[in-house]
Amino acid sequence: MNIISKYCSIIALTAVITACGGGKESEKGQRPEGSGGSIRIVEVSPPKNLFPQAITTQIEGMIAGQIHEGLVRLNPKTLEPIPGLAEKWEVSEDGKTITFHLRKGAYFHSGEDGKQGSEVTSADVKFTFEMLSSDRMTNMHFATVCKDRIVGANEYFEATTKGQKAELKGFKVIDKHTFSITLNNASSIFLQILANPVTSIISEEAYKKQFENLRTGAGPFIYDTKLSTPKRVVLIRNENYYGKDDKGNSLPYLDSVIIDIVNSTEDGLTAFKEGRCEYVGSIPSNAVRSIVEENIKDFENNPPAFILERSSEMISQYYVFNINKPPFNNVKVRQAFNYAIDRDKIIDKVLQGQAYGPGSYGITPPTFEAYKVGDIIGYNFDPEKAKKLLMEAGYPGGVGFPEISLIVNSGNTRNNTVAAEIQRHLKENLNVNITFESLSNNEKYRLQHKGLGHIFRDGWIADYPSPESFLSVFYGEPVPADTAKTSYPNTQRYVNKEFDKYYKMGRDAKSKDSSYVYFMKAEQIMMNDAPIMVLWYESNYRLISSKLKNFVVNPLRYFDLTRVMIGTPEPLEKKK
Repeated sequence: MNIISKYCSIIALTAVITACGGGKESEKGQRPEGSGGSIRIVEVSPPKNLFPQAITTQIEGMIAGQIHEGLVRLNPKTLEPIPGLAEKWEVSEDGKTITFHLRKGAYFHSGEDGKQGSEVTSADVKFTFEMLSSDRMTNMHFATVCKDRIVGANEYFEATTKGQKAELKGFKVIDKHTFSITLNNASSIFLQILANPVTSIISEEAYKKQFENLRTGAGPFIYDTKLSTPKRVVLIRNENYYGKDDKGNSLPYLDSVIIDIVNSTEDGLTAFKEGRCEYVGSIPSNAVRSIVEENIKDFENNPPAFILERSSEMISQYYVFNINKPPFNNVKVRQAFNYAIDRDKIIDKVLQGQAYGPGSYGITPPTFEAYKVGDIIGYNFDPEKAKKLLMEAGYPGGVGFPEISLIVNSGNTRNNTVAAEIQRHLKENLNVNITFESLSNNEKYRLQHKGLGHIFRDGWIADYPSPESFLSVFYGEPVPADTAKTSYPNTQRYVNKEFDKYYKMGRDAKSKDSSYVYFMKAEQIMMNDAPIMVLWYESNYRLISSKLKNFVVNPLRYFDLTRVMIGTPEPLEKKK
């Protein structure tokens, strides 16, 4: 999922004293001791869309994933698929047909707080996949979920472009609670894809009333329309959620989740220091040392009051070239820029070591076992090679090279400091000038889609735990010929038939090992073409209060809040 603003966002959880305390007897069942209360999530960029099929940022996916639910969920510890709205499934011998059995007694929200809506049925699932296979402006994920995967999805999409009716041949309703999905090829990753919030099951009845403003889902929390504002999203406990823990207690444990929009990651850290949150998902690198030094006793307590965790993530940070506009329509210019950047210096000087490593290989981060990203030949710092390539492109010593604009998203001072460092590298090593501008996520995203700029800051968090998620960003077949149409996720509109061939072979491979072989070939082709400048692979510092229970962090940033419990936090300021 796109992180035009994702990494500049901060995910923090903070206690709000609303019904904290012991176990509760809810209207629909018992909850264990320690249930209740609220947590607050602090974000920098506001969600633009909460309609599942339109979401493109991590914060949108996180919120939508609490309101809505898909057929499959992920175990937050292992990231393996587990039952969601589908309580079980069977896979045919050839691996192509999956028969799903919906839970009986799983209901949508009614749209009114605390009220039970209609039951989730096979008809709703059919409606959802027909929408995911339709040519609609708000369907951003046809290429990820359905294209070339589900039998008949391509033909269905083509028919909708012409306003014609069609049948999604790969989807068969068996009865009210049973259906099957037939794939063109057996897939080792399809179930994980179904756990992505973009595939959440949509109530046909609710959609026909609310359309893309849909806030009615089947998830563990309900969107509170009365308390939510442009700066705050309030989610309240779904009393009718089907989920139970292994002792039969009703899920979720929390009463509510509150997402507040703040101005910067520094503001998120301040919230933690003042005791207004228990979890900070991304700490400004320049604050790590002071946090440790000022609160060393808290970390040394047994148990510690706070945990400072550092781990790698399924995230890559990079700049996108506008490859359809001079001078970056010249591959040698793109390669020259890649060789002119000292990524190690950026990590040491600007990030203060807060990265898994420099982006010297491919787009895929080194977080997938057996995927040998180190074998991808990328770009190390080589200023002499950079100068030679720029000369071959017609700009010896940078003479005649136009001034370049770089657009980064606001909300994180790190974006500006990285841009300033890269600006310096390009001037010193290529004698070229770039200017950079910090814009809101929505404005930057608009300019990027329209190709109104030279370079854009970007990044990618895996939508599902596979290198395929990163390579899907460069899949060229879904790129519309009409430049007025949105191209997502391939915003750079990169098209290479050889890349597409190997990408599809990897996507359709029966085993993970064989898919990795083809993905490696595709990734090398893309890196040779250099439509992007990979900067670093993400590693993150997190602050976690010991008051936060059952909260699991993972490299996918997949949040399951159904079993989270929370106590009352004690501010850092009081502990000094």
